[in-house]
Amino acid sequence: MQILVKTLTGKRQSFNFEPSSSVFQIKMAIEEKEGIDAKQIRLIYSGKQMHDDMKLSDYRVVPGSTIHMILQLRGG
Repeated sequence: MQILVKTLTGKRQSFNFEPSSSVFQIKMAIEEKEGIDAKQIRLIYSGKQMHDDMKLSDYRVVPGSTIHMILQLRGG
């Protein structure tokens, strides 16, 4: 299924995943396409932060859904 990821610049990137794909797989695809370290990426869907070990189907993501990407800030 096709999903959209809204990047930090507001651009929407299209990705194709299966409902059984993990959130971490999505982060790795974003890293490959955008050059952002997957460990720094946080994904938000329907107002909830998505966890790496969960699947798209766990969040009831449907074709055409938009997932928002933000960066995890490191404390110092």
